[in-house]
Amino acid sequence: MKVRCAFNMALVTAAMTLFTGATLAQDKYPSKPVRIIVALGPGAGADALARFLAAGPLRSELGTEVIVENRAGAGGVVGGDFVAKSKPDGYTLALFHASVVSTATVVNKNVSYNPMRDFTPVANLVTNPLAIVVNAASRWNTLEQLLDEAKKTGKVSCGIIGVGSHTHFNLELLKLASGASLNRVPYAQGTGPIVTDLLGGHLECTSLVWPAVEANVRAGKFRALAATSAMKGFPNVPTFASKGYPQASLEVFFAIFGPAGLPPEVMARLEPAFERIMKNPAILEKLEGMGFSILYENSKQLGERVKHEISIVTDVARRAGIKSE
Repeated sequence: MKVRCAFNMALVTAAMTLFTGATLAQDKYPSKPVRIIVALGPGAGADALARFLAAGPLRSELGTEVIVENRAGAGGVVGGDFVAKSKPDGYTLALFHASVVSTATVVNKNVSYNPMRDFTPVANLVTNPLAIVVNAASRWNTLEQLLDEAKKTGKVSCGIIGVGSHTHFNLELLKLASGASLNRVPYAQGTGPIVTDLLGGHLECTSLVWPAVEANVRAGKFRALAATSAMKGFPNVPTFASKGYPQASLEVFFAIFGPAGLPPEVMARLEPAFERIMKNPAILEKLEGMGFSILYENSKQLGERVKHEISIVTDVARRAGIKSE
């Protein structure tokens, strides 16, 4: 009898061990495909970056399939709302461009989420510097010349991608710092019409992300008067800081977020994965070839960046009279 009881107990113990082991193996993150939500349409910078990561680096690091899903609309607010309401299990992440968690929350009254409360920052990856650019045939060879004329006449027109974009806010920062009256010309259709009008001489300058103007600068059709940061391959383009305007420093960063409350075990997998990716020289070379500037930051640093940027754009909106729409 004692032998039979001992045998039964051994069977129960073995079964429990197998069950516990199976449960742990099943629960180990990630055990199924991970989605990356992009709050812009196909072909945008965030989309290109997400698909690059999903196709190789991140799939290799996590050991599972990574699927990119576009949820565009309202300048990124639609995608932001979706992620904020998603289950915080690590299987729905986001690769957001900066506007989703900064400028959009200031200028779009329909934003339903709070970027500091409703997301878990994971890692900042790259940025797109912003630049003030003129036609190569322009009479302005320096930023000082452009600003001097804008101060004197108040008739210098500068194209931006819609009110409330980073191109707009950085222009406002430059205007506030310099006292120049640059007249913003919003283009709701995006960068294409701005580039076309600047090439055709119908626009005097533009504030755009560097990848949108780089090819024409390289071809000698555009002249870059200043940029938010130094750029590899273009040492002659000065920074706004070097011109005495360090305030004009907003850049379009691209970062990984999750819904609020990502579990510690999920973060323990994601944070080292992105750190290894962003310290791999071969990957960094490819990202730079795609037009990005590398700016890796961990979760804490990214959270601080978002908080700081929200304070900046809120103050600029107040001082420049930018209203929620």
